[in-house]
Amino acid sequence: SRNLPMKRAFGITLIFALVSSMACASGGRSGASDPSNDTATLAGYAGRAVLVLPLQQVSENPGVTSSRSDAAMAFREAMDYEIRFAFGDSPPARWVFGPAIIESSRRNIGVSADPLKLSVEGLTEKLPEPEESVSETLRTQLRQLIALTDARYVLLPVNVRSLNSGSTGMRRATMRVVLIDARLAQVRWAEDISTEPAPLLNRSVAASLASRLAVMAGLR
Repeated sequence: SRNLPMKRAFGITLIFALVSSMACASGGRSGASDPSNDTATLAGYAGRAVLVLPLQQVSENPGVTSSRSDAAMAFREAMDYEIRFAFGDSPPARWVFGPAIIESSRRNIGVSADPLKLSVEGLTEKLPEPEESVSETLRTQLRQLIALTDARYVLLPVNVRSLNSGSTGMRRATMRVVLIDARLAQVRWAEDISTEPAPLLNRSVAASLASRLAVMAGLR
């Protein structure tokens, strides 16, 4: 009977130790599974299924989009090619790039959205914030496109803007890129990527923008 208080104290101590260890283990598991731990940057998605869409708009004057002109179309094609090239011979295994999804959508006309004509107007005014929702129209379009792949995330080059840089006739190109969770229709990451000033939009500018995008994905 003299040992009873000691046994009770030992039992209480053991219970507290077990509860504490369970709480620590639970906290560790929670932190490990939190997507925000490793997806705050584009590099956090290298191992995930991502659809990289074609560039949507080109603008050389504030407020004026000239995406359908011959020059703009040529630059858009160059941009799509350079993005694929910048990711090298061994891109992330589960990433699908612009040229492939264009071809796939053409084989599914009437079922899939046109990856070259997406409703990105809501993403052009200001840089979107994480967890910001995209428009219902864009949401529908993206879901139709990811249905052609196993991707959940969409990397969308929204536009390239080319603005005067000083009085030298040089222009600085900036590409807005947005990563979207297509299932939730929410922005996960967004960035404006700029180049050094150049006389005009050309393949060299496209290559520079694409290279900087690859760096952000952790591949350069």
